[in-house]
Amino acid sequence: MKKKRMFSVFGVISLLTLALLVLATGAPSQPAKGKPVVIGNLGCFTGTSATPNPWMLNAAELACNEFGWKVAGREIKLVSEDSASDPTVAADKARKLLEADKADAFIGPLPAAAAVPVAALLKPVGIPHISIMEFMPHLLATGDHVFAHTGTHRGTGFFVGTYAHDVLGYKTATVIHDDIIFAEEFTQGAMDGFVSRGGKIIQRQRTPMITMDYAPYLTAMKQADCVMFWFVTIHAVQFINQYSQYGFKMPLVQGGCTTLGVQNLVELGDKVLNLVSCSSYDAYVKGEEVKKWVDRWVKLHGHKAEKEGRYPYYTEGTSMYVATSILLQAIESTKGDTTPAALREALKKGKFKTPWGPVSFSDKRVGIGNAYIMKVIKEGNTYTRTDAYKYENVVRDEPAKAKDVAPKM
Repeated sequence: MKKKRMFSVFGVISLLTLALLVLATGAPSQPAKGKPVVIGNLGCFTGTSATPNPWMLNAAELACNEFGWKVAGREIKLVSEDSASDPTVAADKARKLLEADKADAFIGPLPAAAAVPVAALLKPVGIPHISIMEFMPHLLATGDHVFAHTGTHRGTGFFVGTYAHDVLGYKTATVIHDDIIFAEEFTQGAMDGFVSRGGKIIQRQRTPMITMDYAPYLTAMKQADCVMFWFVTIHAVQFINQYSQYGFKMPLVQGGCTTLGVQNLVELGDKVLNLVSCSSYDAYVKGEEVKKWVDRWVKLHGHKAEKEGRYPYYTEGTSMYVATSILLQAIESTKGDTTPAALREALKKGKFKTPWGPVSFSDKRVGIGNAYIMKVIKEGNTYTRTDAYKYENVVRDEPAKAKDVAPKM
């Protein structure tokens, strides 16, 4: 009897020790029944990337609304914090979402540079971290908890550069962009796509983020078949206005995703006519499923003012919708299990439905799906975008064989 009692005590002590070890290492446990699913959204209410924020918030709400604000029997709780487009602020807000809000998954932030410390913070616990827009390969390399459904900056740029050469027939390009890492990546991908098909880059100009007068760069701009550029919204508008004032006629190619909302297109008018860019998702892609999606958006948010995002004018909104929907579909597939390992596995293996076609992930956690070349057109008395070309079911990344074929001028 004494031996049996000693064994029982030893067993209890062993179990307690194991439990303490689990808690000490931060290993996650199965969420309690009825606990809400918490999605941490690192928005950008302020800072250089703040313009499309209302559209991103509305997009996330639309995705949650489509699930009835419940997934696998658990309430959906969307908690948004302002990353202020700043890496330090983003890390602080991510820590709050992790420790105070107990977020099960993270989306964002914008810009991608602000996501770097967030990915590092989440690595020890392995909580899934999904992009709004494109991520950089070195960010994906942080760990297998990082997912880029929209792809990489270079991948988006690559398709634009390829299209500019193969379809539009341009043979030479002059390049200008914001002197910031993700602008560098977008345009390097576009240059690589262009050069890999036989094009030639004759000039590259980098402009400081404080630039508001592009006169010196326009004066120095060399003649080519097209101008490849990439700027954040406020800089893009200023550059295009001055480009027109200087009388340039070279076609404009946005070497990555568009940063211009439809309001910007209307304001710029003929100055942006036929401008091309690339997008994984866009409200102006032709198709019945996209039209139905837009109708759902307007039904939910149509009472709001334009500046509050009543209509999906910005591609950041469509991408935010897909990020939220992918997470919810993954949680549905796990039957509500949001432990990091289970959710990561569901994301890696899943094939997710979107109005723009199915999306899955490569072994490097880069999105696989359609890439649309979007062109600015005049429709009646206004200006809008339409899909001019589709790269179907592609890995949204720059192919290894094309990487850095264009010189880093």
